[in-house]
Amino acid sequence: MKNGNLSQNGEVCIEVSGLWKVFGSDAKEIINSEKRTASKESLLEETGCVLAVRDVSFQVNRGELFVIMGLSGSGKSTLIRCILRLIEPTAGKVLIDGEDICGYKSKRLIELRRHTTGMIFQYFGLFPHRSVLDNVAYGLKVRGVAREERYARAREVIAKVGLKEWESYPPSALSGGMQQRVGIARALATDPEILLMDEPFSGLDPLIRRQMQDELLNIQAEVQKTILFVTHDLDEALKLGNRIAIMRDGGIIQIGTPEEVITTPSDAYVREFVQDASPAKVLTAGNIMEQPNILLYEWQGPKAALHILGTTGLDNAFLVARTGKLLGLVTLKRLVELVQKGGSSLGEALEPDPLTCTPDMLLEDLFPLAASTEYPIPVVDDEGKFVGEVYTSTVLGSMIREKTEEAEAEAAKVEAGEVAAEETKTDV
Repeated sequence: MKNGNLSQNGEVCIEVSGLWKVFGSDAKEIINSEKRTASKESLLEETGCVLAVRDVSFQVNRGELFVIMGLSGSGKSTLIRCILRLIEPTAGKVLIDGEDICGYKSKRLIELRRHTTGMIFQYFGLFPHRSVLDNVAYGLKVRGVAREERYARAREVIAKVGLKEWESYPPSALSGGMQQRVGIARALATDPEILLMDEPFSGLDPLIRRQMQDELLNIQAEVQKTILFVTHDLDEALKLGNRIAIMRDGGIIQIGTPEEVITTPSDAYVREFVQDASPAKVLTAGNIMEQPNILLYEWQGPKAALHILGTTGLDNAFLVARTGKLLGLVTLKRLVELVQKGGSSLGEALEPDPLTCTPDMLLEDLFPLAASTEYPIPVVDDEGKFVGEVYTSTVLGSMIREKTEEAEAEAAKVEAGEVAAEETKTDV
């Protein structure tokens, strides 16, 4: 298994260490014996105990969106419930802000749940007889917050999730996606440090689900909560997660960034799990960008720039300022025209409205950019500084390969179906 700790100097918010959950009367005896390495099936057959979580350890940094994913029965939902002790762990530690909450008494545990954490489930759990406003304000009411203050806060987060003017409606008047927004707003109203989300979008239609994923990313960009997100959907995990933990039979078998999970699976199981995932959904401009052979600088004159392009055989180059900020793209054609008319500033030879992208832009989002230009796409950071370039041939070539692979996979399925049908006829 890959190291679950972040190598960066981030502040750890949640640390899970050696966590076990075994359902059954002999649970503790099992994890302290040689049976701790037995399979789930043999344990159930020999002892009647159900192994749900096996010796799980990982860390989550403050502000990270950490995804726990796996197929049904992998232990992911049990794990997230153990982290809040909604299910009591059999053994191990759960540290939140450095304190092991497994030792908390009931009163302190309730305070943790009310003030530090919020939880959002697949089924919204809204009060049908209360309005949207009352549902969102409920957690603050339990805390004892005054009516005027809790309603003001509730209206604030309702607007944040895009439900302004729906405050007085009952949940039954809302669509499934809107009801899930109410659930998110209710969790955010108490301003928790940590959000635990267990398959929150899995009951929604695909289109609404994608919209909710986008909404969550937008909200997270603004509020920067520490989020543990459980899903069985790989595409959802790749889209949302800063890092992903993949579970199987109660244990974590790989932790990594979406790119690491796709490009360097830890074993055959993970490789099979991710084989249909599109690299275009995880690779970014930063992954595929290259450094240009030359750059032009604002202090250079047109004739000097023309000489530089001539000696390298290029017909375009990016122009940057002294600060490294991208100013635009200079083409040989426009540069020749500038020299002929006696111009003195390279800024006069820039192509209008240049396309740009950021290092974190996904490859799939680069497709329309690459299709609309004959030049490399410059990659700039948050301050507009030039950091590299992406060749359109790289982007379009990736798109062609992906479409070809999809067509080949579809053809293989059709062929397999025809073979199976022919075998069935032969048997008959």
